Amino acid sequence: MPRSGAGSHTGRVVEEKYGVGEYERRFLLSRLPDGMADPRRITDSYITGTRLRLRTVDWREGGKHDQKLGHKRRLVDDDPTAIMCTSLYLNAAEFAVLSRLPSKSLVKTRWRLHLGAIAASIDVFDESLEGLILMEVDLGDPSMLEGYAPPVWAGPDVTRNERFTGGELAGRSFIDLGNDIALVMAD
Repeated sequence: MPRSGAGSHTGRVVEEKYGVGEYERRFLLSRLPDGMADPRRITDSYITGTRLRLRTVDWREGGKHDQKLGHKRRLVDDDPTAIMCTSLYLNAAEFAVLSRLPSKSLVKTRWRLHLGAIAASIDVFDESLEGLILMEVDLGDPSMLEGYAPPVWAGPDVTRNERFTGGELAGRSFIDLGNDIALVMAD
């Protein structure tokens, strides 16, 4: 739940001193859409037994490299559409210490895509999850969550399917997801 005074996410943007609110939906894609830009390679390590994630981001253009510790917290436990995110940028020594913790990882290339006024992220997964493509749209406002109509080329909405969250995808393979994808596509 939000801290005192923050309110629920229903109908208004929640702000916290150290967290940034995201109001998002997630969709499976069967192909890459046109217009993608700004690729960056992301390696996420989800620390076992926590809501913490170590992330390395390498931009293909410009050679920028970031390492950070992230924490995601749902405003309502069973609602994955409204999340508070906190990130701490780490130096190499800090990252090395935290990297020793038990974790499960995934690797992806993230692209930006503009859908009119809405920003989307297209995640193309690598290594064991190669073949999986997800689109996340951050709608910026909770009032837009339910009425959002994705582009016609978008696949099924997997926002409320826990198997398609980063922490659940980490350590899995595309083959492991076969039944999950088939079930979602059949809905």
